[in-house]
Amino acid sequence: MELEEKVQRSGEQLLQRMRQQTEQEVFEFVRELLTAAATERATALDDARQVADRERQTALQEESARVRAEEQKVLEAALEAARQEAARTLVLRVDEVRDEAKRTIAAAPRTDEILGRLLDGVRRLDQVSRLTDVLDTLAELAGNEAPRAAVLTVQGDRVRGWRFVGFGPTLDDEARQIDLECGEAGIVGRAVVTGEASSVVSGPNGVPGDAEPAFTTLPSGVHALAVPVLVGGQVMAVVYGDDAERRPAPAWRESLEVLARYAGHCLEALTAVRTAQLAHRDVESLIPEDGGPTRPFDAAGAERPKPRA
Repeated sequence: MELEEKVQRSGEQLLQRMRQQTEQEVFEFVRELLTAAATERATALDDARQVADRERQTALQEESARVRAEEQKVLEAALEAARQEAARTLVLRVDEVRDEAKRTIAAAPRTDEILGRLLDGVRRLDQVSRLTDVLDTLAELAGNEAPRAAVLTVQGDRVRGWRFVGFGPTLDDEARQIDLECGEAGIVGRAVVTGEASSVVSGPNGVPGDAEPAFTTLPSGVHALAVPVLVGGQVMAVVYGDDAERRPAPAWRESLEVLARYAGHCLEALTAVRTAQLAHRDVESLIPEDGGPTRPFDAAGAERPKPRA
């Protein structure tokens, strides 16, 4: 009985040791399996992550390339549209400029027309034989060029009205009532002082006080010009003109300068002729009435008789 108990106990102890050893081995085996599985899963996840990253990078590159290609197409299409639009705009602009040039050329004064007016004015000045007629003719010619024109004479440091055209009855009929100092005559006084043409353009606020002539006012946008008439280097008169009231003749400012200069030459020539006539008259007054035969013919053209020895 005791033997059986010993054998049984021994068997139980052996089973207990075997069970413990087996459990330990099973536990180690399971732990190794779990560790291997975890490692394998981590490796698989890392590989999957790398594959996913590569695929994502590839997808991004492909998408970026596709977007760049689309952008390039859109840019090229926009550039082509812009080129076509610029070409159309250029053609339209060229046509507009061409049409404007044609209109400008058509509306521009012809050179022969301007020269014809100047030549007519020069001829009219050549036909006068008195100093006062030169001033009257110059005023008429200036009135043909500018809507408002005037001729003023210079006497010392003052200017006096000679003739006005286009200013209305008050000035046109009573021009000689104008008597101004050069300092209050505006650009007319400047022309006297400098001996050169003087001009001004009236702005929205008018013109400076020292530029506007005292005998008139200049509306906004009006061009005014004063040209000296020189005789022997001295200012003897001034031609004034502006483009108020109506449209002036083409190149009216240039025409006024030419007419004023030529009128000065006419006055010089007439003054020289008059001086020569007076000098000749003075010389004749010094010759005795019975001065002997000085000409082979008398006043009637008959030959004078020769004196006897």
